[in-house]
Amino acid sequence: MRRRLPTGSFWPTDAPARRGDRVIPLRDQELLRQRFAVELLDQVKIDFFTQKDLPIYLPGKEPCRYCRPTQEMLQELAGLTDKISLRVHVFDDDPEAVRQFGIERVPAIVLRGRDGARLKFYGLPSGHEFPEFVETIVYLSRQEVPLPEPVARKARRLQEQAVVRVFVTPTCPYCPQMVRAAYALAMANPKAVTAEAIEVSEFPDLARKYNIRAVPYTIINDRVAIPGAIAVDALLEQVARATGVALVETAPAGETTPAEPPPEEGPPPERRTHGGLIIP
Repeated sequence: MRRRLPTGSFWPTDAPARRGDRVIPLRDQELLRQRFAVELLDQVKIDFFTQKDLPIYLPGKEPCRYCRPTQEMLQELAGLTDKISLRVHVFDDDPEAVRQFGIERVPAIVLRGRDGARLKFYGLPSGHEFPEFVETIVYLSRQEVPLPEPVARKARRLQEQAVVRVFVTPTCPYCPQMVRAAYALAMANPKAVTAEAIEVSEFPDLARKYNIRAVPYTIINDRVAIPGAIAVDALLEQVARATGVALVETAPAGETTPAEPPPEEGPPPERRTHGGLIIP
């Protein structure tokens, strides 16, 4: 089994306050440069979707708080190796790419290797998510699927289309496990499984829609909901059962971390639940 080399991490509060500041600390960039030189084999393509900076406030058009730091983080990563190529798309100006990759919101990241898998991350992959994000790039570059072979064989037999959405936050230590499991199933069978990680504190509308009070929280085809972290073989069973199943939570739940609200930029909400969700 491939030995993991050190990977740094950063947190949302570390996002640069001024243009020209670095998102990934220099010491971590050097660790990543060394790791990429040793471990990356094939090209990994990253498509990033953002929006134009809004010079003035427009009613109904929210500014994208994390678009700029996410783009700068990706540019820093791509600058560490010639094995990573980055394309930047403006959501409103590139409808063809938006349709091609099925992008619903920004910031959005699509990771692609030679195996055909398209792995999405909505938001800024920081905190506990950053090392797993880097690990995913390495897996794609090496065309490795991080699954036991019996599980990989079962995953390749899936025929029904499944969209696996894993809701995470940067401070959740259990979330990367579920992101890796979802991504691994998509890498094993990219024709049947689409995997998305969503940094839910950046998208409070989704937290309200799905009543997410703790993470990780995984939803398959908007039918099956899984609170907490479970083993990848258990996730595969739920993916196989997802078609035609009413939206229910599996039991028992795995380990979770309370979901966190996003930073406030405008008037405060009227009230919040103990789980940090905004109540209109």
